Amino acid sequence: MSTPASPSDHQAAASGSPGLSGLALEADAGLLDPLSSGTTAVVQSSDANYLLHLLQVEAAWTAVLAEHGMVTDAQAEAAAEAADPRHLVDYDLIGLAHAGQNGGNVLIPALKAMRTRAAQAAPAEPGVSSALHVGATSQDIMDTAMMRMAAQVTGTILADLRAAVGTLVDLATEHRATPMVARSLAQHSLPSTFGLRAAGWMSGLAQAGRRLEDATAELPIQWGGAAGTMAALSGRVAKARAAGTLDAGTDAFTLVEDLAQRLGLQAPAGPWQTNRMPITGLAAALADVVAACGKIANDVLISARIENGELGEPLVAGRGGSSAMPHKQNPVLSVMIHAGALGAPGTLAQVLTAAGAANEERPDGAWHAEWPALRQLMRTAGGAAARTAELVSGLRVNTDRMAENLNRVGPLLVSERLMAELAPLLEESGPEPGSGQAGSGKERLQEIVDRSLDAQHGQHQGSDFRTLLRAALPDTVSDAELDGLLDPANYTGEATTLVDRLVAEYRNFAEWSTT
Repeated sequence: MSTPASPSDHQAAASGSPGLSGLALEADAGLLDPLSSGTTAVVQSSDANYLLHLLQVEAAWTAVLAEHGMVTDAQAEAAAEAADPRHLVDYDLIGLAHAGQNGGNVLIPALKAMRTRAAQAAPAEPGVSSALHVGATSQDIMDTAMMRMAAQVTGTILADLRAAVGTLVDLATEHRATPMVARSLAQHSLPSTFGLRAAGWMSGLAQAGRRLEDATAELPIQWGGAAGTMAALSGRVAKARAAGTLDAGTDAFTLVEDLAQRLGLQAPAGPWQTNRMPITGLAAALADVVAACGKIANDVLISARIENGELGEPLVAGRGGSSAMPHKQNPVLSVMIHAGALGAPGTLAQVLTAAGAANEERPDGAWHAEWPALRQLMRTAGGAAARTAELVSGLRVNTDRMAENLNRVGPLLVSERLMAELAPLLEESGPEPGSGQAGSGKERLQEIVDRSLDAQHGQHQGSDFRTLLRAALPDTVSDAELDGLLDPANYTGEATTLVDRLVAEYRNFAEWSTT
C-alpha cells in the first residue's frame, strides 16, 4: 500500500521545485505587489503578526480572569509566556494554516498549540489549558485580534500621511503664486498656480487621514460567544459567584470592558458578529487613503511626461530605469501608487459584499471572505501612504516648464476674462461698416478668437490674437490695459488666498502628535 502524499509533497510537485521548503513555497514576499512590499504595514499585517495578536488576546483575557479570581495568577502567567513574541518562532505557521482548514479558521489549531505551550511553561500548575479561551468563541478572538492589528497598521499609515501633508503644506506655501495652467477634461482651461494644486493634494490626504482617524478611534472588541448571547461567559460568571471567588458587582460586561481597556480597544454595547459596520467603516477609510494618494500619483504621471515636463519624481540611483530603453526615467513611485488606486475599489467591494452577505447570528462564509480583503486594504493603503510621503518629499518642480506651458496657448487662455470685460466694449463700439462682422460683443470676440486660431493652425494668413483684438477695441482701452488683461499670470483669481485658507485648515493634521 502506498503512503499518501503529504501537503508539502503536493506543494513541491506543483511548484516544480522539490528542494524548496514548505515555508519558502507558501510565504508571500510581495513579488507581485511592489507597492506594499517591504513596508512597515506589510510586516504589521503579516501572518506571524496576526498570530501574535491572537495569542496576546487569549493571554490578555486570561489575565483579566486572574485579576477577578476566576483563574490563578500562575495560569495567567503561563498564558502570557505562551504568547511572548520571543516564542513566536516556535509556532508552525504553515502547519497552523493547513490545520485551520479543518475548522474553517486558524484560531482552533492556534489555541491548541497555545494550550500545549502554556502547559509546558507551568508543568506544576493544574488546569492551565482550561484557563484559556474561557467563555469565548473563535470569532471573538479573531475579530479582536484583527482590530488590534488594524490599530497598529493604521497608526503607521497616519504617520506617513502626516509626513506627506507636512511636506505639501510647505510646497503649497512656497508655490502659492507660481503660475501654471489649469486643465479641465485634459485641455488647457485657465491660469492657476502650482501652490493651489499642491494644496488640493494636501487637503485630500488630510481629509482621508481624518476619516481614518475617526474610523479607528473606536475600534471595538468582539465578545459574544458562540451565538452572540454571551451565555458561556455568563455561566462561568454565575459559577464563580456561587463559589465565592467573584464579587457580586462584577458581571460578564465588566470582564469584557476590562479586556478592552487592557487591549487598547473600545467596549461596545454588545457583540457585532454579523453587524460588520466597524469593518466596513475601516475599509472605506483605508480606500479613501488610497484614492487620495492616487490623485497625486495621477497628476505626477501626467506632469512627468517629457512633453509636459512640469514635475519629476525624486531621483534615486537604480530606480526608474528601463531594461530595454536606457534613456527612460520611469516615474515608478507614481506607477505603483496608481496601481494601488486602481485595485483598492474592488477590494473594498469585497468587504462590503461580505458585510451584506452576513447572515443570522454567525456568518457562513461572508466573515471568511472579509479577512483577506481587509488585510489587502491595510497593505495597499500602507504602501500608498509610504510611497506618497516619499514622492512628495523629493518632488522636482520645474517652474520654467510651467511658465512655458502656461504661455503655449497665449492670451487665448484668458478668453473667459476677456469675454466678461471686453465683449461689452466691443458691442458698444460696433463692427466696422460693411465689414460683415457679427454684431454682438460676444460674437465679435468669438470671431477674433476663431481667426486667431485659424492663423495659428496655418489655415489662412492672418494676424495674432492681440493684433486682431487691438484693432477691434476702442481707443479708450490703452495698450497697457490690454496687455494686463492678456497676461495669464494676472488671472489666477483667488488662487493664493485659497492656498492660504487650505493650509490654515489642514496644517494641524500634519502637526498633530500623540505625545
